[in-house]
Amino acid sequence: MVKEISMGRRHLLGGAVASAAALVGRPASAAPVRRLGEGLRIEAVQMPAWLDRDGRRHPLAAGDLVSAPQVIETGVGAALVMGLPEGSQVNLGEKSRLSVASLAQDRAEGIVGVRADLRLFEGFFRFATSAVSRVTGRRAVSLTLRTTTVGVRGTGFWSMTDAQHDAVCLFEGQVALDTRDQGSLSLDLPGAFWTRVFDRAVQPVGVATPEQLAGFIASSALKVGHGIAVAGGAWQVRLTRTRDSRAAMNLAGTVRAVGYPATLHSVGSVHEVRISQLATRADAQALLASLRAFAGEDAGVMAGL
Repeated sequence: MVKEISMGRRHLLGGAVASAAALVGRPASAAPVRRLGEGLRIEAVQMPAWLDRDGRRHPLAAGDLVSAPQVIETGVGAALVMGLPEGSQVNLGEKSRLSVASLAQDRAEGIVGVRADLRLFEGFFRFATSAVSRVTGRRAVSLTLRTTTVGVRGTGFWSMTDAQHDAVCLFEGQVALDTRDQGSLSLDLPGAFWTRVFDRAVQPVGVATPEQLAGFIASSALKVGHGIAVAGGAWQVRLTRTRDSRAAMNLAGTVRAVGYPATLHSVGSVHEVRISQLATRADAQALLASLRAFAGEDAGVMAGL
């Protein structure tokens, strides 16, 4: 059993549980139960990010619904916030690949239930439930890494996997680990930290330091003002404005292929390639700066849908 952590570390963990909701403009304690259909809703995206569907990659946009079986992938510097139907949230950090192997929901007597099988092939993952969703929802979610499966009922935790190791850190609640090398383990105190370095002997569950916790939180967090798009975001990036319809179509296709949901807008003989739903002017400006290689002389940012 791990020892109790300090009050300072508890404060940091509390912030971690609420941060995903705050970054998309909603207090965690007041999160509504969403009626989303059978899927993960993309609430916020820091591009580039893709959905692998039927062997083809499609750029992800805020508001998209991800069903099963599909694979979500993020690029360098990217991150996602996704909502499950009963109100919990999933964050993905950069260079991550998450399979939504199965996902189903049911509703009875005002309670939304979710059952999901998720598999993290690479990268950084965070799961959080709000105070409301813990009352009005129920969940049976599993997350499989290389050497363990995390069982989730209602909790907040972080995990990652790469070619060298798996790791899981509990923020709130409790998770059960079904590990390949250590059997069944339980993380039940805030800050409890399990890691499996593949080329070393197994280690017991420990406690994460404040510095480690800060790193875990940052690894799956959106970076405010750095190109975040949200459903209904009021800012747009215009990459080009041209009378050459073929050139506009080719540019939109090229930008979409690298993970940005560009769309073509035509009025008469004038064609614009845009990326919409940016959260703020700063986010739009940051996105335009990152796409300067694709932008024409008349590129810019603008308000309005």
